[in-house]
Amino acid sequence: TLAAHVIGFLDGDNHGAYGLEALYEEELEGSTGLVVTTKDVNMFRYEQYYDAEDGNSLQLTLDSNIQNYLERGLADMISKYGATNGAAGVVMDPRSGAILAIASSPTYDINDHQSIYDSLLQEQLAQVEAENPAGPDGTRSNEYLKKLQELQYKQWRNKATNDTFEPGSTAKILTLSMALEEGTVNPNSTFDCSGSIQVSDARIGCSRSTGHGHQILKQAVANSCNPAFINIGLGVGIDTFYDYMDAFGLFDKTGVDLQGDVGGIFAKRENVIPLDLACYAFGQNYNVTPLQLITAQAACINGGYLYTPYVVEKELDSDGNVIK
Repeated sequence: TLAAHVIGFLDGDNHGAYGLEALYEEELEGSTGLVVTTKDVNMFRYEQYYDAEDGNSLQLTLDSNIQNYLERGLADMISKYGATNGAAGVVMDPRSGAILAIASSPTYDINDHQSIYDSLLQEQLAQVEAENPAGPDGTRSNEYLKKLQELQYKQWRNKATNDTFEPGSTAKILTLSMALEEGTVNPNSTFDCSGSIQVSDARIGCSRSTGHGHQILKQAVANSCNPAFINIGLGVGIDTFYDYMDAFGLFDKTGVDLQGDVGGIFAKRENVIPLDLACYAFGQNYNVTPLQLITAQAACINGGYLYTPYVVEKELDSDGNVIK
């Protein structure tokens, strides 16, 4: 099951169906051996032999130890908090965009990808089977087969690249970075938090209902104070905020060499009002993928470089020589 969503699997015709098996089908496939024979009326025979050729290999950026820890961590978190919709995680080298681990739950076994692997999904399938039992000859009902296919797609889906979510406080590093870069805040900036803040006709609360009181910038950041970040975002302004979100790559696909890469979901710039910006400033009311978010976060700490994330480091021939 390790890195199942990255590696993928083959279909019934031995062609890549999911994951790198599908994306790099041409490089991985190789060719079968064959004999070409011709003969004329006098039975003259000509034969040409073509040896089978192995496909090339892919050397990945994944670290199997980090991948294992990440997958175990996701499983523990889901068990502890009952995250019935699953979870995703990414570990990236911020200096290059190389993905050291990427995992999605529910997951599956690539050697038996048709079977439902996750226990919660198994329960859903068992319920449908109980309501629609197989026929005397073992034939499955249409309801069962439809549910089976739905659950298969769910476990094959890589949430880290295919699904968007509201990033919340994990996006505050982006707001802080753009404000520091623009000079609208500095380490001596101060903020007052009473537990909520009025923006237009809405009152937005902080996680600490009694407020954080008077804070300098590093205290406001450590407290993850919503009113402080709302003021930081409003100080940046709508147009500049959108320019940075664009520069962070959140409007577009990341370009990763994995299937199903999607872009973020935002309101059109011309439709954004100050209340929208206030919510954006602390990571609400827009959606991004986990991979988009970590790629943008990496740019905050690596000197400002937005790298294209990737999992394939090298392509090697059957003798181990580097092709690409």
